[in-house]
Amino acid sequence: MHPPYPRAETMTRVCEAVEGSWRLEDLQTRPGFPHRTTIYAWARQDPHFAQRLKYAREWRRGMKVSATAGPVFDAEQAQAFLLAVRRGGTIVKLVQRPEWPDRVRLNRWKAERPDFAAALAAAALAARKTGPRKWARYDEDVADEIIRRVAFGELIRDIETDRTVPVRIDLARWKAMRPDFAEALRVAKLNGQYHRSRQPRRLTPTLFDHILTRMTAGATLLEVSRDPGLPSYATLMAWQRQGPEFAQMLAWAREEGQWARGLDEVARVDALAGVVRRCSTSGGAVSEAD
Repeated sequence: MHPPYPRAETMTRVCEAVEGSWRLEDLQTRPGFPHRTTIYAWARQDPHFAQRLKYAREWRRGMKVSATAGPVFDAEQAQAFLLAVRRGGTIVKLVQRPEWPDRVRLNRWKAERPDFAAALAAAALAARKTGPRKWARYDEDVADEIIRRVAFGELIRDIETDRTVPVRIDLARWKAMRPDFAEALRVAKLNGQYHRSRQPRRLTPTLFDHILTRMTAGATLLEVSRDPGLPSYATLMAWQRQGPEFAQMLAWAREEGQWARGLDEVARVDALAGVVRRCSTSGGAVSEAD
């Protein structure tokens, strides 16, 4: 019995299509191409194909990564980027803006220049220390959300990486201000320990495919960890540290997800521009809600 796809030839066609701006989510609908879960499996089984796929994606994004690509570090732009971070700009948001390097290029800067990586970490830390304390006042809704997430197994050190919640020093202040919050958080931690004890202990193929599918559609690893039946964010991070293949596929899925979110934003802007043009023709008003 012949395999449904001539693997070597199909791998080449997949890489060429990805270079040509096709995402696997869309490519799987084209005749003659396998489902993306099949492509994930091939990448897990064949590190060379996984690397070719990674380069194809980066080529698509304008990186043109190759052995002769040379350094991409831009000292002048790097200094401007550090200044933006010192002034309070978050790296997550800055890399999404066209005037700054995207996440892939920023990671290459850090790899090429350890001194820049250290300066960037120092700038981010300084901005957090000198910036205004957003969570000086107790917020009941935010406190309830923290308690809910802790009760479902998330750890405080993982939750505080989310910019929408207070960091540990603010939580300590809240617990001192509100003993009822401190007690609710203590009980939530006990429930969280029980919840974590019932989570999957190993990375199964089904779990692997679910994680990659969610992330290529634009979800973050933190958001995936909140799906029912999924291990905590800390467990997923541990799997990433312990499994180089899993880490490589997560990096690839994360880039696909960023591309997906970028396409969604372009579509939203294009749709809004169309509404503006129609309203300007008819003399009507328009708001973003349209």
